[in-house]
Amino acid sequence: MNSFDEVFAQFEPMIFHMIRKLNIHQDHEAYIQEGMLSLWRAWEKFDPAQGEFAPYAYQCIRGGMLTYMRSDNRRKERESVHSEEFWEMREDSAPDTAFQRDIFNSCAKLLTPAQQKWFWLTFEKDLSVAQIAEQEGVSVSAVKKWKKGAVTKLKISLSDQLE
Repeated sequence: MNSFDEVFAQFEPMIFHMIRKLNIHQDHEAYIQEGMLSLWRAWEKFDPAQGEFAPYAYQCIRGGMLTYMRSDNRRKERESVHSEEFWEMREDSAPDTAFQRDIFNSCAKLLTPAQQKWFWLTFEKDLSVAQIAEQEGVSVSAVKKWKKGAVTKLKISLSDQLE
């Protein structure tokens, strides 16, 4: 039989045909390599008394790619985090509330009393501007002004700390 370089040159189109036939759209390089390895194994093990090489090579390349595809899919399945599991893990990990409280307190000290109302009701109670206005008995516009002033002060403070 010919050298492997000659066999590869002859059967390389078969590798690309198999990639198309198996609808492989990602990781082409890995599948080309697997096709080459499968062709090489077929070339080494081939017994001319058993028949033609081309059908044997075809089945070896196909089998090698399918085996690689199954193992790659199993690996990806193990490594991927399913969205439900992620959110369950996320709920289980409670934030460090003492640390958050310290940060919130240091931020609130920079604000006026009205801005502090907006700050605490927004970040602690998760209230909207309209809900804060209703609770405090003021207009939505007033709460928006508290918010704008607070955000401006906090941005300036943060940029000063980063410099």
